[in-house]
This record gives sequence, C-alpha cells and structure tokens, in this order.
Amino acid sequence: MPSSISNSRIAGGARALRAIAVATLVAIGCYAGLIALWQPTIGAGQDQESDVAIAVERFLYADAVPDAVIVGSSQAWRIPPRALGPRVANLALAAHNALTGLEIIARSGRVPHRIYVEINMIGRVRHDRFVDGVFAEPGYTLKRYVAALRTTYQPANVAISLLRRAVRGRDEVDYPRVQDRALHDTLIAGGEQSMTQAPEPRVLAGDVAKLQRLAGVLSSAGAELVFFEMPIEPQLEEANAVVAVREAVHAAFPADRACWNQDAPPLGLVSNDGTHLDSETAAKFWTTLAATSCQRPAVAAMPGK
Repeated sequence: MPSSISNSRIAGGARALRAIAVATLVAIGCYAGLIALWQPTIGAGQDQESDVAIAVERFLYADAVPDAVIVGSSQAWRIPPRALGPRVANLALAAHNALTGLEIIARSGRVPHRIYVEINMIGRVRHDRFVDGVFAEPGYTLKRYVAALRTTYQPANVAISLLRRAVRGRDEVDYPRVQDRALHDTLIAGGEQSMTQAPEPRVLAGDVAKLQRLAGVLSSAGAELVFFEMPIEPQLEEANAVVAVREAVHAAFPADRACWNQDAPPLGLVSNDGTHLDSETAAKFWTTLAATSCQRPAVAAMPGK
C-alpha cells in the first residue's frame, strides 16, 4: 500500500512538471511571437552590459546599413541618439575602445559610408573575446531570425524601456551636468590622478597596429574614416595618458594623410568627471564632428599600411 501511494505521488509530480514545462514553452512561444510582430525600439537597458549588447544588436540586425557609425568608448557614447538621428549608429561602447566597434563592422561586412573613430581609450581598454562572443554560432544567426533571443528584448529591458517612455516621454539615458561644484572638483581630482600614468608601451603599440590594420580594411571596403578625440576637462588635456595616446595615433595616421576632425588637440570642455561630458555638451560637440570635411587620401593608400 505505501509503495502504491509513493508511485502515485511520483506520477502526479511528473504530470505537474510536464504541465509546467508545456506552459513555459507556450509562454515563451507567445512572447517570441509578440516580439517578432512588435519589435519595439529599445534605446537602453537595465545596466551597462545590456546597453552595450543593445547597441551592438541594433547595428547588426537593422534592415539597412547606417550612413555613419561612431566607434569608441563610453566618452563618445555620451552623444545622445536624438542628436545623431536615425541614420547614424553609435558603437562607442562603455568599457571598450574604438577597436571593438571597428572589428564588429569589419566582421559583419556592414560597412557604412563614414566611420568616426574616437581615439581616447586606445591602449587602455580592449576586449577581444567580446567580439568573438558576438559572432559565436549558433547565437549570432539565431538572433537574426528570432528577435526574442536578443538581449535587447529581454523582458526586463523591454519593461524598463517602456517605463522610461511613460515617465519621461523618450527612451534615452540622459546625463545631466554635475551642478555640485565640490563633487565636480573631487571627480576631476580622481581623473587627474588616474591619468598620470601613460598606457603600457607594448599594449599601446599593439592597439595602434590593430587600428592601422582595421582602418586599412574598412577604407578598402569604401568607408571614410574620421579620427577624433572627445574633449575632456581642460586641465587633463596634457595628462601623460592622454598625450601618449594622441602622439601614437597621430604618428600612425598623420594629418596630411588621414582625416581628423581637427589637427590640433581639442579644446577642453567642462565635464562631469574629467572625461565624460554631459549629454547637452556632447550633442554640441557632435554638431562640429558631423560637419568634418575630408579632402585627404584614404587611409588604405598610406605607404606601408
């Protein structure tokens, strides 16, 4: 008798698990169908990691190749989407540098007419494995056909996006200017201390070499590259870390052969923490950057590259 009761309980538990599994599959299928039909525009997600994935997926899986792409770090990421417009993609990614965006463009084959290359963090941050993960199969291909598999459409990211729209009227992360002068000065002091040390020479040289290779590949594919520095706090413009990168990249891409938005170092602008501009200031900088006129030979034509 006890054995019979035990077997009955096991059978009942198995039926309950099957019911839960079926209900879960139905819910997932319904959500995938809803996303396939709806595909809402998600500007940003629940955290920095989600924001990076969303930016990459927006570029990779859009129907049309954008006219222009920005590559760089979190510094250029501060340029707000409303300033860029619908035909400019921003692959300037937090915790990365321009090499990540350039490699994504090169490996995807989605080459725009113009690429804006922020040089600020060259030699200081790079995540080669990240790009490998982006193009890892079968995920890379599956996400093209099943939108619900993308980080963009994770329920938490969709919910937060809708909440932002409901509260503020738009799905953008806004970075206001720091108004507290004491806090601003403290943040600048911290940035100043972190920039006293130049990048490790071997790492910087490796990054510049990879930048040259990717620039040559993309120029040969028809892209016009515009190199630029995001302005930072005026007192940090001559910091060792900044000058080392500037000199290395300018030596590799001299102003008479490559297109820079301006040949001289940029004039510093009041920042929030030394290196990151507020959204309004970043938008104004973009107006100048977007107007850059390139009347020089393409990078691919540089001797020895």
